[in-house]
Amino acid sequence: MIDTALPALPPEIQIDKDNTDLVDRIQAALLHPLANTFVRALETLAGMVKGRPGGYVRLYLDFAPLSLGWAVFRADGSVWLAGGLIYHSLADGYGNGGAPSFSVSLSHEEGWQLHS
Repeated sequence: MIDTALPALPPEIQIDKDNTDLVDRIQAALLHPLANTFVRALETLAGMVKGRPGGYVRLYLDFAPLSLGWAVFRADGSVWLAGGLIYHSLADGYGNGGAPSFSVSLSHEEGWQLHS
């Protein structure tokens, strides 16, 4: 566990703060040299529910290192859209579809990208 204090996330984004693995992963992303790509992705997710009363985004652990799952919820609790906030790097061939992310990126840039 890195630190119990989690920097403020956009208010539209929710996490299970009791899930220390999730909190640690978010903190690691926010301390990463490419944290700006993570923050931009969070802002994009938050933008999906702005102006939609009761809507929110929930982040989840993903099996790939530094990556997260996400879901956008409507006010009635139904899921509108879901996907991954995937960290691409040399370790996953910059999104070539192989391990550890098993995700494809068309940009082949290092950092976090939204996948749905």
